[in-house]
Formats: sequence, structure tokens, C-alpha cells
Amino acid sequence: MITGVDYILYTNKSQDAFTKKIKENIPFWNNPYIVIDNEDETTDIFISRNEEMFQLMDEKGFYIDKASGEGPFLLIFNSGYSLTVSRITLVLPGEIDESKFAKQVYDWIKSIL
Repeated sequence: MITGVDYILYTNKSQDAFTKKIKENIPFWNNPYIVIDNEDETTDIFISRNEEMFQLMDEKGFYIDKASGEGPFLLIFNSGYSLTVSRITLVLPGEIDESKFAKQVYDWIKSIL
């Protein structure tokens, strides 16, 4: 089940540069669980606090943990969007105006675009 709140962003960074920035600079988790899935036209980057949170996403979809306020999120990198920019779909477990964690993730991603 895939549920969540989508936000569309754009970057002129290459997929490799963008992925590298993400991996070296996740500010809210020390050792996050990252799954990268290369599709035909896109690269899906799933990020969660740990593998358990990632597995729960299969059952619940994108969700916010009641105890921590955190949840898994997804970045869909589309380098074939145009010749000059790549499109990134950020799928968050909540709306940025309602979830402190979702807002934190959104601001972090915007800072590395």
C-alpha cells in the first residue's frame, strides 16, 4: 500500500550528486535504512529510521509513528523530466503544515537541491 503526501521539487543536480548528498547528510537519524530502486525512468529512494520502520510501510503505507512523530519517506528522482532539470517527487508521511517531522524532511531536501 502506497499512501502519503506528494510534493514536487526540481533540481539541476545529477542523480548521483543528489543521492550522494542525501546519504551523507541525513540530519535526523544516525544510521537510516535506505533502499534505492532503479526503475525505467526514475530512481526511488526510500528512507526510514530503521528496517522495521521500512517493513511497517508495507503494512501501513506511509505513516507517522505516534511515539516519535517520525515516519518513512520516499524520493522519486526523475532525470528524464527535461533536458535542464530533474523532477523530484517527495512523498511524506504527513502534510508539512501539520507534521513537524514532515516539515523537517521537506526543508532538508529543499536545502540540498
